[in-house]
Amino acid sequence: MNHTSTVTPRSIDAARWAISTVFLLNGAGIGLWAAHVPTVQARMGIDTGMLSMVLLTVAGGALLAMPLMGGLTGRWGTRRMVLLSGFAFAAMTPLIMGAPSLPLLFIAAFLFGVSNGALDVAMNANASEVETARGLPTMSSFHGFFSLGGLFGAGIGGLLVGQGLGHGQGALMVGVVTAVVLALSAPRVMGFAATHGAGSHFSLPRGAALGLGLLALLCFAVEGALVDWSALLMQERTGATPASAALGFSAFSIAMAACRFAGDRLIVRFGALRIMVVGGLAMFAGLALAVASTHFVLSAVGFALVGLGAANVVPLLFGAAARIPGMSAGNGVAAVATLGYGGLLLAPPVLGWVAMHSSIMVALGVLSLSGLVIALSARVIRR
Repeated sequence: MNHTSTVTPRSIDAARWAISTVFLLNGAGIGLWAAHVPTVQARMGIDTGMLSMVLLTVAGGALLAMPLMGGLTGRWGTRRMVLLSGFAFAAMTPLIMGAPSLPLLFIAAFLFGVSNGALDVAMNANASEVETARGLPTMSSFHGFFSLGGLFGAGIGGLLVGQGLGHGQGALMVGVVTAVVLALSAPRVMGFAATHGAGSHFSLPRGAALGLGLLALLCFAVEGALVDWSALLMQERTGATPASAALGFSAFSIAMAACRFAGDRLIVRFGALRIMVVGGLAMFAGLALAVASTHFVLSAVGFALVGLGAANVVPLLFGAAARIPGMSAGNGVAAVATLGYGGLLLAPPVLGWVAMHSSIMVALGVLSLSGLVIALSARVIRR
Protein backbone atom coordinates (compact mmCIF):
# COMPACT_ATOMS: atom_id res chain seq x y z
CA MET A 1 0.00 0.00 0.00
CA ASN A 2 1.49 3.30 -1.05
CA HIS A 3 2.04 6.26 1.25
CA THR A 4 -1.28 7.69 0.12
CA SER A 5 -3.56 4.73 -0.54
CA THR A 6 -6.60 4.52 -2.80
CA VAL A 7 -9.45 4.28 -0.32
CA THR A 8 -11.89 1.45 -1.07
CA PRO A 9 -14.13 -0.54 1.28
CA ARG A 10 -11.78 -3.52 0.95
CA SER A 11 -8.64 -1.48 1.63
CA ILE A 12 -10.26 0.20 4.65
CA ASP A 13 -11.27 -3.19 6.06
CA ALA A 14 -7.74 -4.52 5.53
CA ALA A 15 -6.28 -1.39 7.13
CA ARG A 16 -8.55 -1.83 10.14
CA TRP A 17 -7.26 -5.33 10.82
CA ALA A 18 -3.65 -4.34 10.11
CA ILE A 19 -3.62 -1.51 12.66
CA SER A 20 -5.56 -3.75 15.09
CA THR A 21 -2.64 -6.17 14.80
CA VAL A 22 -0.23 -3.37 15.68
CA PHE A 23 -2.28 -2.56 18.80
CA LEU A 24 -2.22 -6.26 19.73
CA LEU A 25 1.55 -6.48 19.29
CA ASN A 26 2.13 -3.34 21.34
CA GLY A 27 -0.05 -4.62 24.18
CA ALA A 28 1.71 -7.99 24.07
CA GLY A 29 5.11 -6.30 24.40
CA ILE A 30 3.96 -4.33 27.44
CA GLY A 31 2.47 -7.46 29.03
CA LEU A 32 5.65 -9.40 28.32
CA TRP A 33 7.72 -6.71 30.05
CA ALA A 34 5.37 -6.65 33.06
CA ALA A 35 5.85 -10.41 33.50
CA HIS A 36 9.65 -10.04 33.33
CA VAL A 37 10.02 -7.17 35.84
CA PRO A 38 10.60 -9.41 38.90
CA THR A 39 13.10 -11.52 36.95
CA VAL A 40 15.01 -8.46 35.79
CA GLN A 41 15.10 -7.15 39.36
CA ALA A 42 16.44 -10.46 40.69
CA ARG A 43 19.07 -10.80 37.95
CA MET A 44 20.31 -7.26 38.47
CA GLY A 45 20.24 -7.64 42.27
CA ILE A 46 18.56 -4.24 42.70
CA ASP A 47 16.17 -3.11 45.42
CA THR A 48 12.69 -1.68 44.97
CA GLY A 49 14.00 1.90 44.93
CA MET A 50 16.38 1.22 42.04
CA LEU A 51 13.68 -0.73 40.20
CA SER A 52 11.42 2.31 40.56
CA MET A 53 14.11 4.40 38.87
CA VAL A 54 14.22 1.92 35.98
CA LEU A 55 10.43 2.13 35.58
CA LEU A 56 10.61 5.91 35.81
CA THR A 57 13.19 5.87 32.99
CA VAL A 58 10.78 3.88 30.81
CA ALA A 59 8.02 6.41 31.51
CA GLY A 60 10.38 9.33 30.91
CA GLY A 61 11.39 7.98 27.51
CA ALA A 62 7.75 7.60 26.52
CA LEU A 63 6.83 11.11 27.67
CA LEU A 64 9.76 12.56 25.73
CA ALA A 65 8.87 10.72 22.52
CA MET A 66 5.14 11.43 22.44
CA PRO A 67 5.16 15.16 21.63
CA LEU A 68 8.00 14.66 19.14
CA MET A 69 6.07 11.91 17.36
CA GLY A 70 3.07 14.22 17.07
CA GLY A 71 5.09 16.50 14.81
CA LEU A 72 6.65 13.64 12.85
CA THR A 73 3.30 12.03 12.03
CA GLY A 74 2.08 15.37 10.72
CA ARG A 75 5.21 15.78 8.60
CA TRP A 76 5.77 12.22 7.35
CA GLY A 77 2.37 10.57 7.73
CA THR A 78 1.12 8.04 10.25
CA ARG A 79 1.86 4.90 8.19
CA ARG A 80 5.60 5.52 8.02
CA MET A 81 5.80 6.38 11.71
CA VAL A 82 3.76 3.29 12.72
CA LEU A 83 6.15 1.01 10.89
CA LEU A 84 9.36 2.73 12.04
CA SER A 85 8.32 2.88 15.68
CA GLY A 86 6.80 -0.62 15.51
CA PHE A 87 10.04 -2.24 14.37
CA ALA A 88 11.97 -0.20 16.95
CA PHE A 89 9.61 -1.45 19.67
CA ALA A 90 10.10 -5.06 18.52
CA ALA A 91 13.87 -4.58 18.82
CA MET A 92 13.80 -2.82 22.20
CA THR A 93 11.46 -5.34 23.88
CA PRO A 94 14.05 -8.15 24.24
CA LEU A 95 16.83 -5.63 24.87
CA ILE A 96 15.36 -4.35 28.14
CA MET A 97 14.71 -7.89 29.40
CA GLY A 98 18.18 -9.19 28.59
CA ALA A 99 20.40 -6.21 29.49
CA PRO A 100 23.57 -7.66 31.08
CA SER A 101 24.43 -4.73 33.38
CA LEU A 102 22.70 -1.94 35.28
CA PRO A 103 23.97 0.92 33.05
CA LEU A 104 22.82 -0.96 29.95
CA LEU A 105 19.49 -1.67 31.63
CA PHE A 106 18.88 2.06 32.08
CA ILE A 107 19.82 2.73 28.45
CA ALA A 108 17.54 -0.08 27.29
CA ALA A 109 14.74 1.16 29.55
CA PHE A 110 14.94 4.63 28.04
CA LEU A 111 14.94 3.30 24.47
CA PHE A 112 12.08 0.93 25.26
CA GLY A 113 10.09 3.87 26.62
CA VAL A 114 10.89 6.03 23.59
CA SER A 115 9.83 3.33 21.12
CA ASN A 116 6.64 2.57 23.07
CA GLY A 117 5.67 6.24 23.38
CA ALA A 118 6.33 6.83 19.68
CA LEU A 119 4.32 3.77 18.66
CA ASP A 120 1.46 4.73 20.95
CA VAL A 121 1.00 8.10 19.25
CA ALA A 122 1.56 6.82 15.71
CA MET A 123 -0.82 3.86 15.93
CA ASN A 124 -3.58 5.91 17.60
CA ALA A 125 -3.26 8.62 14.95
CA ASN A 126 -3.42 6.04 12.15
CA ALA A 127 -6.35 4.32 13.85
CA SER A 128 -8.24 7.60 14.03
CA GLU A 129 -7.70 8.07 10.29
CA VAL A 130 -9.03 4.58 9.61
CA GLU A 131 -12.04 5.32 11.84
CA THR A 132 -12.73 8.51 9.87
CA ALA A 133 -12.42 6.65 6.56
CA ARG A 134 -14.86 3.96 7.77
CA GLY A 135 -17.34 6.54 9.02
CA LEU A 136 -18.14 4.34 12.02
CA PRO A 137 -16.88 4.25 15.63
CA THR A 138 -13.88 1.90 15.70
CA MET A 139 -11.40 3.27 18.23
CA SER A 140 -12.69 1.20 21.17
CA SER A 141 -12.04 -2.07 19.36
CA PHE A 142 -8.48 -0.96 18.57
CA HIS A 143 -7.87 -0.41 22.27
CA GLY A 144 -9.56 -3.74 22.94
CA PHE A 145 -6.85 -5.43 20.90
CA PHE A 146 -4.24 -3.60 22.99
CA SER A 147 -5.83 -4.91 26.20
CA LEU A 148 -6.07 -8.41 24.74
CA GLY A 149 -2.43 -8.22 23.74
CA GLY A 150 -1.50 -7.23 27.28
CA LEU A 151 -3.23 -10.33 28.65
CA PHE A 152 -1.53 -12.55 26.03
CA GLY A 153 1.87 -10.98 26.61
CA ALA A 154 1.66 -11.40 30.36
CA GLY A 155 0.63 -15.03 29.95
CA ILE A 156 3.40 -15.79 27.46
CA GLY A 157 5.90 -13.98 29.69
CA GLY A 158 4.87 -16.08 32.67
CA LEU A 159 5.36 -19.27 30.65
CA LEU A 160 8.79 -18.15 29.44
CA VAL A 161 9.93 -17.26 32.94
CA GLY A 162 8.61 -20.59 34.22
CA GLN A 163 10.62 -22.44 31.58
CA GLY A 164 13.84 -20.66 32.52
CA LEU A 165 13.76 -18.37 29.48
CA GLY A 166 13.19 -15.16 31.41
CA HIS A 167 16.65 -13.64 30.94
CA GLY A 168 16.07 -12.37 27.43
CA GLN A 169 16.12 -15.58 25.40
CA GLY A 170 12.35 -15.97 25.31
CA ALA A 171 11.80 -12.25 24.78
CA LEU A 172 14.18 -12.35 21.81
CA MET A 173 12.06 -15.06 20.19
CA VAL A 174 8.92 -13.04 20.82
CA GLY A 175 10.63 -9.93 19.40
CA VAL A 176 11.49 -11.79 16.18
CA VAL A 177 7.91 -13.05 15.86
CA THR A 178 6.62 -9.51 16.48
CA ALA A 179 8.84 -8.11 13.72
CA VAL A 180 7.73 -10.82 11.28
CA VAL A 181 4.03 -10.25 12.00
CA LEU A 182 4.51 -6.50 11.66
CA ALA A 183 6.27 -6.98 8.32
CA LEU A 184 3.40 -9.16 7.08
CA SER A 185 0.88 -6.53 8.19
CA ALA A 186 2.82 -3.57 6.77
CA PRO A 187 1.39 -3.64 3.22
CA ARG A 188 -2.12 -3.30 4.63
CA VAL A 189 -1.42 -0.41 7.02
CA MET A 190 -3.19 2.46 5.29
CA GLY A 191 -1.26 5.56 4.30
CA PHE A 192 -2.87 8.99 4.40
CA ALA A 193 -1.56 12.28 3.12
CA ALA A 194 0.72 14.05 5.60
CA THR A 195 -0.75 17.21 7.11
CA HIS A 196 2.17 19.64 7.07
CA GLY A 197 -0.10 22.62 7.50
CA ALA A 198 -2.20 21.20 10.32
CA GLY A 199 0.07 21.77 13.23
CA SER A 200 2.99 19.52 12.32
CA HIS A 201 5.10 21.00 15.10
CA PHE A 202 4.36 20.23 18.74
CA SER A 203 3.05 23.00 20.95
CA LEU A 204 1.85 23.00 24.52
CA PRO A 205 -1.72 21.67 24.87
CA ARG A 206 -4.35 24.38 25.02
CA GLY A 207 -8.02 24.79 24.30
CA ALA A 208 -9.69 21.54 23.28
CA ALA A 209 -6.45 19.57 23.53
CA LEU A 210 -5.92 20.73 27.12
CA GLY A 211 -9.45 19.78 28.18
CA LEU A 212 -9.21 16.34 26.59
CA GLY A 213 -5.73 15.85 28.02
CA LEU A 214 -6.78 16.65 31.58
CA LEU A 215 -9.60 14.10 31.38
CA ALA A 216 -7.13 11.55 30.00
CA LEU A 217 -4.85 12.36 32.93
CA LEU A 218 -7.66 11.54 35.38
CA CYS A 219 -8.54 8.29 33.62
CA PHE A 220 -4.92 7.14 33.40
CA ALA A 221 -4.42 8.11 37.05
CA VAL A 222 -7.16 5.67 38.03
CA GLU A 223 -5.60 2.94 35.88
CA GLY A 224 -2.16 3.55 37.33
CA ALA A 225 -3.54 3.52 40.87
CA LEU A 226 -5.16 0.15 40.31
CA VAL A 227 -1.94 -1.35 38.96
CA ASP A 228 0.02 -0.35 42.06
CA TRP A 229 -2.52 -0.17 44.88
CA SER A 230 -5.48 -2.49 44.20
CA ALA A 231 -3.87 -5.58 45.75
CA LEU A 232 -2.73 -3.64 48.83
CA LEU A 233 -6.21 -2.17 49.33
CA MET A 234 -7.80 -5.62 49.17
CA GLN A 235 -5.31 -7.06 51.63
CA GLU A 236 -5.70 -4.22 54.13
CA ARG A 237 -9.45 -3.75 53.76
CA THR A 238 -10.68 -7.33 53.29
CA GLY A 239 -7.86 -9.46 54.74
CA ALA A 240 -7.45 -11.25 51.41
CA THR A 241 -4.40 -13.40 50.77
CA PRO A 242 -1.89 -12.13 48.20
CA ALA A 243 -3.27 -14.63 45.66
CA SER A 244 -6.87 -13.51 46.26
CA ALA A 245 -5.85 -9.85 46.25
CA ALA A 246 -4.58 -10.24 42.69
CA LEU A 247 -8.19 -10.91 41.71
CA GLY A 248 -8.92 -7.19 41.87
CA PHE A 249 -6.63 -6.11 39.06
CA SER A 250 -7.48 -9.23 37.04
CA ALA A 251 -11.18 -8.35 37.24
CA PHE A 252 -10.41 -4.79 36.16
CA SER A 253 -8.29 -5.92 33.18
CA ILE A 254 -10.71 -8.56 31.89
CA ALA A 255 -13.73 -6.27 32.23
CA MET A 256 -11.91 -3.48 30.41
CA ALA A 257 -10.84 -5.72 27.51
CA ALA A 258 -14.35 -7.16 27.09
CA CYS A 259 -16.07 -3.77 27.21
CA ARG A 260 -13.67 -2.27 24.69
CA PHE A 261 -14.65 -4.87 22.10
CA ALA A 262 -18.30 -4.03 22.74
CA GLY A 263 -17.62 -0.29 22.87
CA ASP A 264 -18.03 0.55 19.19
CA ARG A 265 -21.50 -1.03 19.05
CA LEU A 266 -22.49 0.70 22.28
CA ILE A 267 -21.36 4.07 20.90
CA VAL A 268 -23.40 3.56 17.72
CA ARG A 269 -26.48 2.62 19.74
CA PHE A 270 -26.33 5.09 22.61
CA GLY A 271 -23.98 7.84 21.40
CA ALA A 272 -20.49 8.81 22.52
CA LEU A 273 -21.73 11.38 25.05
CA ARG A 274 -23.86 8.88 26.97
CA ILE A 275 -21.09 6.28 26.98
CA MET A 276 -18.69 8.89 28.36
CA VAL A 277 -21.11 9.95 31.12
CA VAL A 278 -21.97 6.38 32.12
CA GLY A 279 -18.29 5.45 31.99
CA GLY A 280 -17.33 8.20 34.40
CA LEU A 281 -20.14 7.33 36.79
CA ALA A 282 -19.17 3.64 36.69
CA MET A 283 -15.57 4.53 37.52
CA PHE A 284 -16.77 6.55 40.52
CA ALA A 285 -19.20 3.90 41.76
CA GLY A 286 -16.81 1.02 41.21
CA LEU A 287 -13.89 2.60 43.03
CA ALA A 288 -16.18 3.71 45.86
CA LEU A 289 -17.47 0.13 46.20
CA ALA A 290 -13.95 -1.29 46.20
CA VAL A 291 -12.89 1.15 48.92
CA ALA A 292 -15.98 0.67 51.10
CA SER A 293 -16.28 -3.11 50.85
CA THR A 294 -14.86 -5.44 53.50
CA HIS A 295 -15.26 -8.57 51.34
CA PHE A 296 -12.74 -9.30 48.62
CA VAL A 297 -15.39 -10.52 46.13
CA LEU A 298 -17.31 -7.24 46.41
CA SER A 299 -14.04 -5.32 46.06
CA ALA A 300 -13.24 -7.30 42.93
CA VAL A 301 -16.71 -6.49 41.58
CA GLY A 302 -15.95 -2.83 42.24
CA PHE A 303 -12.68 -3.02 40.33
CA ALA A 304 -14.46 -4.79 37.45
CA LEU A 305 -16.99 -1.92 37.38
CA VAL A 306 -14.09 0.54 37.14
CA GLY A 307 -12.77 -1.46 34.17
CA LEU A 308 -16.18 -1.39 32.46
CA GLY A 309 -16.43 2.36 32.98
CA ALA A 310 -12.89 3.28 31.98
CA ALA A 311 -12.81 0.96 28.97
CA ASN A 312 -14.11 3.44 26.40
CA VAL A 313 -13.15 6.75 28.00
CA VAL A 314 -9.58 6.85 26.63
CA PRO A 315 -10.56 5.64 23.11
CA LEU A 316 -13.21 8.38 22.96
CA LEU A 317 -10.73 11.00 24.18
CA PHE A 318 -8.06 9.91 21.68
CA GLY A 319 -10.61 9.85 18.86
CA ALA A 320 -11.75 13.37 19.73
CA ALA A 321 -8.11 14.52 19.98
CA ALA A 322 -7.43 13.32 16.45
CA ARG A 323 -10.27 15.49 15.16
CA ILE A 324 -9.30 18.80 16.77
CA PRO A 325 -9.58 21.52 14.09
CA GLY A 326 -6.23 23.03 13.10
CA MET A 327 -4.17 20.12 14.47
CA SER A 328 -2.89 17.00 12.73
CA ALA A 329 -4.23 13.71 14.07
CA GLY A 330 -0.77 12.87 15.42
CA ASN A 331 -0.33 16.19 17.19
CA GLY A 332 -3.77 16.00 18.78
CA VAL A 333 -3.20 12.46 20.02
CA ALA A 334 0.32 13.36 21.19
CA ALA A 335 -0.91 16.28 23.29
CA VAL A 336 -3.65 14.23 24.97
CA ALA A 337 -1.49 11.11 25.38
CA THR A 338 1.36 13.07 26.97
CA LEU A 339 -0.93 14.54 29.62
CA GLY A 340 -2.63 11.17 30.08
CA TYR A 341 0.58 9.27 30.63
CA GLY A 342 1.70 12.03 32.96
CA GLY A 343 -1.24 10.99 35.14
CA LEU A 344 -0.22 7.35 34.88
CA LEU A 345 3.27 8.30 36.04
CA LEU A 346 2.37 10.78 38.80
CA ALA A 347 -0.70 9.19 40.36
CA PRO A 348 0.90 6.19 42.14
CA PRO A 349 3.54 8.19 44.08
CA VAL A 350 1.07 10.99 44.89
CA LEU A 351 -1.43 8.44 46.19
CA GLY A 352 1.36 6.80 48.16
CA TRP A 353 2.10 10.15 49.83
CA VAL A 354 -1.59 10.65 50.66
CA ALA A 355 -1.81 7.08 52.00
CA MET A 356 1.27 7.63 54.16
CA HIS A 357 -0.42 10.60 55.85
CA SER A 358 -3.87 9.00 56.07
CA SER A 359 -4.67 5.60 54.51
CA ILE A 360 -4.90 3.91 51.14
CA MET A 361 -8.69 3.97 51.58
CA VAL A 362 -8.68 7.76 51.77
CA ALA A 363 -6.31 8.08 48.81
CA LEU A 364 -8.39 5.88 46.51
CA GLY A 365 -11.62 7.37 47.86
CA VAL A 366 -10.49 10.83 46.78
CA LEU A 367 -9.37 9.44 43.41
CA SER A 368 -12.86 8.01 42.82
CA LEU A 369 -14.02 11.62 42.33
CA SER A 370 -12.15 11.56 39.01
CA GLY A 371 -15.04 9.54 37.62
CA LEU A 372 -17.50 12.28 38.54
CA VAL A 373 -15.31 14.93 36.89
CA ILE A 374 -15.13 12.83 33.70
CA ALA A 375 -18.92 12.35 33.67
CA LEU A 376 -19.60 16.06 34.23
CA SER A 377 -17.08 17.08 31.53
CA ALA A 378 -18.17 14.55 28.90
CA ARG A 379 -19.31 17.21 26.42
CA VAL A 380 -15.69 17.91 25.43
CA ILE A 381 -15.73 14.83 23.17
CA ARG A 382 -18.56 16.08 20.96
CA ARG A 383 -17.51 16.14 17.32
